[in-house]
Amino acid sequence: MFKIKSVLEQVIDERKNNTVLNGKIEKLLSDIDYVAMMCDIELEEEENE
Repeated sequence: MFKIKSVLEQVIDERKNNTVLNGKIEKLLSDIDYVAMMCDIELEEEENE
């Protein structure tokens, strides 16, 4: 009925999910940059310290 996952399987699944989510974030950020460029809007950029 239910499948019990080991810790290793859970880690692997979460890494896959994180990879998918990071790809979606990158796409959305590039879409925002594109729309801002087309509308001639200057976006603030964060400085990494």
